[in-house]
Amino acid sequence: LFSCLVKDLVWASVSKDQGQRLARAVCRMELEFVGKSPHKEEFVVAGGVRLKDLRMSSCSSRHIPGLAFAGEILDVDGVTGGFNFQSAWTTGAAAGEGIARYVADME
Repeated sequence: LFSCLVKDLVWASVSKDQGQRLARAVCRMELEFVGKSPHKEEFVVAGGVRLKDLRMSSCSSRHIPGLAFAGEILDVDGVTGGFNFQSAWTTGAAAGEGIARYVADME
């Protein structure tokens, strides 16, 4: 790849020919993948707050008023590939909205 470009070259000054040579070199490149991560950090752990202990519309505790849970603290196991992120974002939004309603009702 380095043979396609000059060191310290600013991308805006790359010629069409240089860009095409770089693209061809990248497309021909062969890489060996030996695993997802040496530390296996991309996997979630099992266990956590049981869903039956929550009001799912707000992710709030059925036992302690004003307490909500979200993300990987919940006992939810998703397939690796973004599902756990989506679960965290969705439960985070639900918990945040639920806590906001709880606080508004206290006033």
